[in-house]
Amino acid sequence: PIETASLSKTYDKTVDALVDLDLRVDAGEVFGYLGPNGAGKSTTIRLLLGLIRPTGGTATSFGVDTWRRPVEAHRRVGYLPGDLRLSDKLTGEEQLESLARLRGGVDDRLRSELCERLGVVLDRPIRQLSKGNRQKLGIVQAFMHRPDLVVLDEPTTGLDPLLQNEVRTLIRETARDGRSVFLSSHSLDEVQHVADRVGIIRSGRLTDVDSVERLTRLAERVLTVPSGAPMRTAT
Repeated sequence: PIETASLSKTYDKTVDALVDLDLRVDAGEVFGYLGPNGAGKSTTIRLLLGLIRPTGGTATSFGVDTWRRPVEAHRRVGYLPGDLRLSDKLTGEEQLESLARLRGGVDDRLRSELCERLGVVLDRPIRQLSKGNRQKLGIVQAFMHRPDLVVLDEPTTGLDPLLQNEVRTLIRETARDGRSVFLSSHSLDEVQHVADRVGIIRSGRLTDVDSVERLTRLAERVLTVPSGAPMRTAT
């Protein structure tokens, strides 16, 4: 579903936000995209969705150039942004209805199931909702049209542990259905439970791509306690 070749983005001709990204995400895969804040994760997502023009290279979604043909590329994609913005004047139900119309209609049964699973508040104005309840609306709108690719930016922000587990279950169900998930996060804990592979980005450069198991092993380090005895721990 996703393939990039030498994808790059430079801001103001001096700030290299992304440098020569070569990346592939396969059908039925959960791909974790891990890096600290400011590493280039959000820039990557905006390029993958055709929201900004690349300085160099290409990004394709299902074989469609995301910058040259963004409308076509978006048809099969669901997206949860890290800076989710909803209409404060609408209720949760009205917001989902509005987004469904923009999509040209969605599976009402699936939308209702998602709302029930996540405990979405539908009958109150969004301005009255907590960050966690807003986040649940964002998750529903990303999945409710059964997209072939779901792009998630920090999806469990503001959710309690039980709901975090429910979102992880939803992500794995999506992959088992043969669809793909691109999961961006700054937390290894968030991605290690669900990702098949993880790419690590630092300062705009992809430094490693591997399985969660191997990357977790590589994260181990040996510390020396004051007594002089070595102690192994994980970071």
